[in-house]
Amino acid sequence: MSFTLLLTDVISPLGKALEHELEREPFKLLLPSETELDWSDAQSLQAYLDKHQPDLIVNSRGWEEAFHSGGQAALINTARQLAQVSAEAQIPLIHLSSYSVFGGDGKGTHSEKDPVAPLSDVGRAFAEAEQVIAESLPKHIIVRLSWVIGAYGDNLLTRLLSAFLAGASVTVNRRLRGAPTALSDAARVVVAMSKQTSCGAGSWGVMHYCSADACTEDEFAEQLLQLLIQQQLLTAEPSLSLVDSEPTDEPLSAILGCRRARDYFGIQARSWRPGLLPLVKQWLHNREQIKAAQ
Repeated sequence: MSFTLLLTDVISPLGKALEHELEREPFKLLLPSETELDWSDAQSLQAYLDKHQPDLIVNSRGWEEAFHSGGQAALINTARQLAQVSAEAQIPLIHLSSYSVFGGDGKGTHSEKDPVAPLSDVGRAFAEAEQVIAESLPKHIIVRLSWVIGAYGDNLLTRLLSAFLAGASVTVNRRLRGAPTALSDAARVVVAMSKQTSCGAGSWGVMHYCSADACTEDEFAEQLLQLLIQQQLLTAEPSLSLVDSEPTDEPLSAILGCRRARDYFGIQARSWRPGLLPLVKQWLHNREQIKAAQ
């Protein structure tokens, strides 16, 4: 019996990672283009679902944009449309969210049961998207992620690499803590949940996932810098400056307790450290390709 999965985003780095992992699975994968489906229009979405009848929807649309000024509307609007139409069609939804829904409670690790108290527009957008889905759609999985890193897009790793290789001054916060999670690792988790859902798993609600290795922002930057030195990749000497202040617009800790993902889906957290060098090499390869195309 075939299982049809609708992926809402194949443009962002997270969407591309999800597409890459899902293409390996025996799903019928729906990847609608902008001309096929207007995500801002409920009727367009309803017509698409009626025609293709997916068994599951995986939503990362707006996730990347939400971290940039003015980009939160896409996340909220897509969540609202999907929640309404999916509820009517009784289609389960896996929705990607973020640690930024939490506030300044000082907790070292956030569990799935902790109340949300976002400190920024980013966090408020993720929290609102979660709320509209949870209120409308009983069969949903909300997957909150910690710091997401990858060789593509705008993330902690790519920002540090750009600065280090330019010999620029880099400022990092020694009080911010997270568990860097590769795009491919996040996609692996979503695929595992999708596969078990396709087999009848009935575990719904909020799930957390992050890598097995927590660190501070300056510890991550220092390890990356040492790797670049070992690989003789630096052409200029960057400077690393530390700040020791508590931010007002994000939680001190992006570390997430992943008990439900482990207990309900058997998902084991992986370390980000072995994959750091391959990510750096991929980023360098991407940069060379961009230069060659210019």
